Amino acid sequence: MHIATRITLIALLLGSTTLVTGPVEACGEVMYRMGSALRYQAFISRHPAQILLYGESAEAQAKTMDRDAFRQRLEAAGHRTYVAKNAEELAQLIAERPYDIVIVGANDLDVVRGALNSVQHSPSLIPVLKRDDDSLHKQYPVALVADSGLQRALKTIERTMQARGT
Repeated sequence: MHIATRITLIALLLGSTTLVTGPVEACGEVMYRMGSALRYQAFISRHPAQILLYGESAEAQAKTMDRDAFRQRLEAAGHRTYVAKNAEELAQLIAERPYDIVIVGANDLDVVRGALNSVQHSPSLIPVLKRDDDSLHKQYPVALVADSGLQRALKTIERTMQARGT
């Protein structure tokens, strides 16, 4: 390659990286330029899921975010979410369509397991546990802690979908 062509390519590459000031989508993540450093924030899922949220219990809600805000953030990441507020709605929603993941508060695990026994598809169950509940942490290695935050929830969902092969 001629030296002039190389210089032009380098100038274009350098110019294109310095012109980027807004978010850049790459590999399911957003990259922000913050001074001389870059900050990555995952918000677009590579594996969108059909997610059912169930439970009004305190464990099912993060301390910093209510269920509606949590649902909106999941949808912004590319997931389709559905909410069941009671056992009747849960049974109806499970009968209507298959889900990839069911996120449920620890207090409502028995209700959800009972409802899932009547369906042919088997969604992954992700309980939301209290930080100090060691017995359930051992039983459910893929679980969320109530105050762990949205980024942890998105990563857990992403890993679960990868493990499911979808």
